Order: sequence, then C-alpha cells, then structure tokens
Amino acid sequence: MTVTESKPEEVVPDLGAAPAQPALPPEPPSGIAGVLGTADHKTVGRLYVGFSLLFLAAFLVTSALVNAEAMDAASLSILDGNSFFQVQTLSQIGVVFLGLMPAFLGLALFVVPLQVGSPTIAFPRAAAASFWGWLLGAGLLIAAYIGNGGPIGGNSDMVKLFFVAFAMVILSLGLASVCVVTTVATARARGMSLMRVPLFSWSMLVAGSMWLLNTAALLANLLIVYIDTTHGQVLYGAPANRWIQLTWIFAQPAVLTFALPLLGILGDATTVATRIRPARYGVSLGAIGAAGALTFGAYAQTAFNPALITEGLFVLQSLAVILPLLALLGGVADSVRRGRLRPTSAFLVAVAGMLLLLGAAVAGGLYALEPLNLGFTVWGAGVGNAATAAAVAGIAAGVFHWGSKIWGHRVAEPIGKLVFLAVLAGGALYAAGQLIAGANGQLPVLPDGTVDSVAANAELGAMLSTVGCALLAVVTVLVILAALPAALRRGPKADADPWGGQTLEWATSSPPPHGNFLGPIAEVTSPSPLLDVREGAAKEIV
Repeated sequence: MTVTESKPEEVVPDLGAAPAQPALPPEPPSGIAGVLGTADHKTVGRLYVGFSLLFLAAFLVTSALVNAEAMDAASLSILDGNSFFQVQTLSQIGVVFLGLMPAFLGLALFVVPLQVGSPTIAFPRAAAASFWGWLLGAGLLIAAYIGNGGPIGGNSDMVKLFFVAFAMVILSLGLASVCVVTTVATARARGMSLMRVPLFSWSMLVAGSMWLLNTAALLANLLIVYIDTTHGQVLYGAPANRWIQLTWIFAQPAVLTFALPLLGILGDATTVATRIRPARYGVSLGAIGAAGALTFGAYAQTAFNPALITEGLFVLQSLAVILPLLALLGGVADSVRRGRLRPTSAFLVAVAGMLLLLGAAVAGGLYALEPLNLGFTVWGAGVGNAATAAAVAGIAAGVFHWGSKIWGHRVAEPIGKLVFLAVLAGGALYAAGQLIAGANGQLPVLPDGTVDSVAANAELGAMLSTVGCALLAVVTVLVILAALPAALRRGPKADADPWGGQTLEWATSSPPPHGNFLGPIAEVTSPSPLLDVREGAAKEIV
C-alpha cells in the first residue's frame, strides 16, 4: 500500500476582512407581541425616543413650576419646604435620567448600526432588556416620590424604593450604553476604521464611555447611602446628607457629558447642510474625544471635599473644556464658508445647542475662578441649566435629522425653524436666570425650604429661569408634534436619502428593512462613503 503525503493547504488570513458582525436576531412578529418581545434595535430605539420625549416634556414643566415657586426667594407660597425639595430633586433626576440620556440612547440604538454598516446592534436582547428595565425603574422611581419617598422622604420604605429604582434606571441606561459603545467598537463595516466613523457614532462612543464611568461612581454613592440608610444612618444615610452625595452628577464637569452627543449630531447635520466633504476630519474626532475626557466628573464630589472647586485640576479642567468646543465651532464655520449652505432645521437647532453648550463651558470656567467668588452659589445651577438646554437642542436636532429614517415618513420640517428660535431663547433665559442670581451671591434653597440669605435680583433670576424652562418644555412638545404624524405613518412617504447624505444610514430605505441593508456593503474608503459613490470614487455601496 502506498501512502502519499501532501502538503496541507496554506490558509492566508484576509487582512481586509470586516470586523465580526453581531448575530442578526429573527425577524420580529407584527403587532403588540412584536413590540413586547422585540430584539430589533430599530423598535427599541423608537420606544426609547417616544417615552423619553414624554418624560422630558413632563419634567421640564415640573422644573418650570419649581423655578416659579422660588420666585419668592424668602419663602415658599405653595409647597412646604420638604415638598419643594422633593419636587426639585425629582425634576432634576427626571430631566436627565428619564429624558435626556434615554432620548440620546434611543437615537443611537436606531442610527448607530446604520451608520457603521451593521445589520443590528451589539447584544440586541440586552438592548431590549435595557428599555424595559429603564421603563420599570422610571415607574418605580415616580411611585416612590408619590409615596413620600425620595432622598429625604418621610416614608422609610419609599425612601429605600427610591434608591433601588434610581439604581435600576442607571443600570438599564448603562446596559444600553454598553450596546452602543460595543457596536461602534466592534461591528463596523469593512474599511471603516475609527478615523472614518461618522461623527454621531463617534460622539456616542465617547459619551457612552463617559456615562459608564460617571454613573458607575454614582451607583457606588447610591449603594453606600442605601446601606447606611437601611442599617446605620450614621453618616451617609442621614436624611440631610443623602442628596448632597448625589448632586455632583448634575454639576460641572459631569453635567456637560449629557450634551456630548450634540457634537456629533452637529457634525453630521453640517455636512448635509453645507453639501461638502468635511475637512480636517481627524481634528473633529479629536475635539469630541477631548471634550468627553474633560467632562469626567466622578472625582468632583464636593460633599467629601468642599475645597475641590479651588484645586488646580478642577480649575484647569473647567477652563480647558472650552478649547475643543471652540475648535468644533470653528470647523462648522469653516464648512459654512466653503460650502453651499442649506439651513436645514437640524443644522439650525444643532448650532443653537452648540452655542448654549459653549456658554455652559465658559460659565463653568468662570465658576472655577476663585477671585470671582461664585463657588456654591446658584451660578453652578446656571451652568447645569445651559448644558441641559444644549442637550434638549441636540435631541430636537437628531429627531429632525433622522426622523424620516426612523419612522419612514417626513417630519414636519417647518416646525424646526420655530424650535430653533424657542430653544435658543429658552436656553439663554434658563441659564441666565441662575447666573444673574449667582453673580449676586444667591445660595441654593436648603432641604427645609429656606435660604441663608436673599440676594439682590434673586426673584428676577427665578422668573427668567421659569420662562426659559417653560420655553424648553414647549420645544419638546413641538418636537413631539413634528414627529407624531410620521410615527403614526401619516403624511408623505420619506425618500431613502432626502438630504443628499454622506454616511451609510442614507444608503438604505426609510425605514430600513430587517437586517438594515439589502446586500453586502462595499469597503469604506473615507468618512463620506456615499459622497464617494456620487463622485465616482467607488462603484457600489450596497
């Protein structure tokens, strides 16, 4: 018997292969069963956006009422001290964790897989679980407040429920952030390096990473307070000390992280509005990354170190964050100069948000300058208000930019021009009210509803903040009204690419089919693959 040995076939690795794509979940059934059991990132994104917009409108109205109550800075006329403080803390938590964060995550869950050329989100069932966990946690959080819970509530069981529900909301949003960050990091189309990732996807990679870092520390705060509240109430769990250990997430620099996705939305809207290829793309990516790094705030907890606002690191960080924002705004101005400007609603609203965010950063830099003596006044709340307004503008811009892609029908574009005016005026007033009061030395309202002293112009500042916050609530309602016909599938059907877009989400139908794309995606060779096609640099994308 003859044995013939042959050399085994050599396997040559394909160095140009695309990163591993996440497994595509089965096509969901239609109707209520399809919604309740969905693992489709598009359905989950729509649910997040819809519910978060409703929550955002409701809690902005609540915040406006709180500011209206504070117009009489010497006393409270409607709410007693404890009730005022409870409603104030609920509005802060509600605006950020039930409104802003989930709205951005909803946009990202829908848009990011399309932008990076992935058939689905990473961990699609985890993304679906994050929504239902967030919605349940939101309901329990509100119920805890209604039952006299919250950080200083009178019902001990409801106080404990508050901490558990708040932790549930944070964990759910963290899980959604993991899905988005992982998609950008690992599920990109062939040839799409991180230097070619669309700006919104890049901004969500940066924002999601910072949210995970900051909220991990917030969860640790919650755990310590909960344990001490339940078993000891010696220091951390004492009623007067509970909320102060959580407020750093609503103060600078951490509060600026909630507006980071605005930077990517502005970048993508600018390329559409100016109709030119973005210049110095790496600078834009670096500026967004730097802005994100400079908003890390888990260390900035004045409850444990009141002198922190005078320390060099805090001062340097507060001033340095202005620079990347100026760089991004300069890039937008350069694109407008070079291109043929078509002022879309998304572009105008995003520019308004960028101006508000830059204002928040400048005000934060002033807050950190010790000679100005602004520390621990309501000037810090003014910084947070400006950042909140910028985030509201970012959400509105995202809905106008991708609304037709999300729902398959045109979003009422003319309403966007009204939103631009309302968000710019509302954000400016919302921030200016507290900045004026803080410049006059006004201190925050204490948990018992009193203030140490009433500064000049405190009532004027509260009135301006009330009007500004009410305008932001109107903005949110206008966004809902603009998107509602599209969500109900009424009105003209949307084109696949109504803007002449440059990134991959515009290469598929509106709304996208199951699996997002009808065929394989050609190798991406630049940050503007669809523009490459139109210019003849590539033959086919799908």
